[in-house]
Amino acid sequence: MSQYKASMERMHRQDADAEDLFEISLEEVPVRNKCLSILEKHASFLLMPVLPLIWCLLLVCTMTRPMLMSAYAMPLLGIASASLANAVPVGGGIVFVPILALWGIELKLGAAFAVATMTFGNGVFGFLSWLRKDPTSIAWFVVPYAIIPAWVGATWTTFHPIFKSSDQCRQLFALVCLKVSLLVARSIYINKYNNASDNSNNSSFKITDEKVSPTHNEYDNASNIHQLPLRAGLSVICSFAAGLILVAHIGIGNAMTTFLVCTYIWKLPPKQCMVTGILCGGWTSVVPFLLHLFVLRDVPIALWVMGLPGVYFGAQIAPWFHEQLGGINNVLVAFCGFLIIMSLLLLTM
Repeated sequence: MSQYKASMERMHRQDADAEDLFEISLEEVPVRNKCLSILEKHASFLLMPVLPLIWCLLLVCTMTRPMLMSAYAMPLLGIASASLANAVPVGGGIVFVPILALWGIELKLGAAFAVATMTFGNGVFGFLSWLRKDPTSIAWFVVPYAIIPAWVGATWTTFHPIFKSSDQCRQLFALVCLKVSLLVARSIYINKYNNASDNSNNSSFKITDEKVSPTHNEYDNASNIHQLPLRAGLSVICSFAAGLILVAHIGIGNAMTTFLVCTYIWKLPPKQCMVTGILCGGWTSVVPFLLHLFVLRDVPIALWVMGLPGVYFGAQIAPWFHEQLGGINNVLVAFCGFLIIMSLLLLTM
């Protein structure tokens, strides 16, 4: 009897410790810190006119007339890629890399261009757009586990590539697209099956209408705090692998990886998974972009500078693009279809 009472007291102490730990973690991690509040307040001003003026200065300082004439089509390509990259967690490189390959540009240079463009398209323009539209759709606690390991992996592989030939990189790109399309298709099927079984008349929410509480995740329950180390460790492993294998070779990967990690490991709502994946894809590109720009010096400057206006406008219309597609299932269907098309295109090149 005394052993039973002692074990029950031990269990009560463990539950209390878990609740105290959960409360402390919520207090130590504010929903928005002061810096984030300032960015949210001035997001519209930064998007217009600060960033366009910076681009004009960059254009004057770096471009010549022949460079302008050789890259005149890049704004249109930038609009197409950024509107997709900021609407679904795919990364603009999934448009840039195959299109530039069709234009005869080496896949390695296409990857350098992709990370250069995604740094601004997703990481700056897209971030400010979503911060202005709905800052609660970003799962901030996931960001460190998604970005830092990917930076480490991408930095190593940038200087020590695993895949040497462009054919291997192209096949890797196509394989990733096909694999993710299968996972997304499975998710679409499960969502439709669950909606049918629930007999719910409510349509899937539009990503620009419905806000998600920043604490809407499994960690609202103190008993789930013990799962945090395991899920954080899995997230770190997946992000490191994405940076090591995908980001450095084909310029994309961590946006899709973060989306899948948020969905299957962190088990977050679909909206947070989508937006967090989009932004983490851009922030992951920062370090590879700087390495390509200042160390390897292989970023195609003319294409990059001329593509930025399109990327800027594409990021602005991405939330509208979400709304026009309708529910989250429609967004995922478009995402899945595009992945299949791009993978087939790359395999037949």
